[in-house]
Amino acid sequence: MRYIDGLESSSGDLVAKLAGTYERELHVVLAHWIAAKYTHIIDVGCAEGYYAVGFAHAMSDATVHAFDIDPLARERCAALAQLNGVGDRLRILGLCEPTALGAFPKRGVALLSDCEGYERTLLDPAVAPVLRGWPILVELHEFIDDSITETIRERFADSHDVEIIEGEGREQDARLSEVAFMTGRQRAAVLGERRPGPMRWAHLRPR
Repeated sequence: MRYIDGLESSSGDLVAKLAGTYERELHVVLAHWIAAKYTHIIDVGCAEGYYAVGFAHAMSDATVHAFDIDPLARERCAALAQLNGVGDRLRILGLCEPTALGAFPKRGVALLSDCEGYERTLLDPAVAPVLRGWPILVELHEFIDDSITETIRERFADSHDVEIIEGEGREQDARLSEVAFMTGRQRAAVLGERRPGPMRWAHLRPR
């Protein structure tokens, strides 16, 4: 996957993305999604398209639906899709209303959510029952909503197995040969993702 220029001063996690260590805690889950060959991937909070275009690049039969309320993010996502030749399988949209999820099939869909606190509104199976049948990976913005983890657990307790994935430090990334010569603190500075605090994700697997 090729990457666009112009993010050097605006993206605090650019080095991690270029190095392939970005959100490494999720790599096993994402690899499983790719192998499962879902026909639709929904990415809410797509930013410049790292995941949206990445999924389209890795899954030749999938249609990716990339949502972001930021016009600049959508513009960059379109540019990244064009650069990687997947624009014909990527739909770029604005706000994702929970009720809009009902237009998608009940099966063959996976949803990735990184929407800065909007996950409480978006991920509500009482509003969008179709969520009960989808695998979901959601970044838990507990620094915005300190009860979001328990809310997600409760909402999906009857339909999904819920795994909480803990964020890790980057001091031990000596396995990446390009930074093996650095000290732990230097690796953390170079590969860090500029998080506002400890990060966790919920991986929801439908039963």
